Amino acid sequence: MAIGSINIAMGASSIGAYTQKLTNQTRQKLEELNIPFDNNTTESQGKKLLQAYEASKSNNNENSFNQNQSSSDLYKRAEALAKQLGINVEQGEEFKSILSKIEMVLEQKIEMHKNNPIMLQKLNGLSQELANIQAQSNGSSGYDNTNQALMMSLEMLSEYNKNFLNK
Repeated sequence: MAIGSINIAMGASSIGAYTQKLTNQTRQKLEELNIPFDNNTTESQGKKLLQAYEASKSNNNENSFNQNQSSSDLYKRAEALAKQLGINVEQGEEFKSILSKIEMVLEQKIEMHKNNPIMLQKLNGLSQELANIQAQSNGSSGYDNTNQALMMSLEMLSEYNKNFLNK
């Protein structure tokens, strides 16, 4: 073998290292994680696919953590609102259950204090806090239907009180 052919052979093997087909280990990992690849995928491309998967997985974990943190904050706000209304929250009680109790008590208190504008104003503030908690838990910034109805009833009671007091 001539020196020139040795250099060509070495050059071809070094190029082959960069375009090496997937190893069985990398192929198995890609298949286990259901990451799409084809027969032309090289080892370096396969490793990049795995790295990209790991990076996206850690981003998803961060987002999940942030969502859990946000849910925890909303739960605490709902508990605090329930306490303001005199509602006893059981340990481990579901978030939606707490919100339902708050709605029910608010409606009762609004009806009970319909002739007391000062109390109605306070209840209006508590109702708005409930609406904010529900909106954030739904991933929106607006009121849901229940709170819209509650707010409308508060407004009607307020109008009634204004007319009643002016007589």
